[in-house]
Amino acid sequence: MKKRFFILFSFSILLLSPNLIMADCLDLGRATDYSVQDNHTIIYYSGVMPLAYVTIPYCNVKSSSAIELSKTYTCDSDQIIIDGEACMISTINSHSFPGTWR
Repeated sequence: MKKRFFILFSFSILLLSPNLIMADCLDLGRATDYSVQDNHTIIYYSGVMPLAYVTIPYCNVKSSSAIELSKTYTCDSDQIIIDGEACMISTINSHSFPGTWR
């Protein structure tokens, strides 16, 4: 009985909060440079290799923006500081990189 309850409980947590369990995280402290791709996207690099594609939907990012990490190990839903304003990261993707790199 306890085993069934545990399995059912675990499965319900997975269904109710997939972002917590499947969130992508990355150590952006390893990044040596970044570039602003568009108003809501930053690409972080380690040397010349792309490290992460970061989407910030609720803040505008310009090529002249001052960008600071609030912590080096960063996950989806963490914050990043853009021009002194805390902004939520919607997506941090380290597995596949869309589009053309600059």
